[in-house]
Amino acid sequence: MGIRAIGRVLGASPAGVLKWIRKDHAVLQLKLAQAAPVDTGVADVIEMDEIYTYVQKNGSER
Repeated sequence: MGIRAIGRVLGASPAGVLKWIRKDHAVLQLKLAQAAPVDTGVADVIEMDEIYTYVQKNGSER
């Protein structure tokens, strides 16, 4: 849906719709920055899946 169509649905001007989008975009960017995970510099330890062993074991037959 375009800016003009949104304006028609809401009964607002296209300029007003753009102003609203830009204002809420700035607020959303701040919230996303605050919610971003903090890098501790320590690598996560993950468990290898059994499929890796299966592929490694059966992949050398080719």
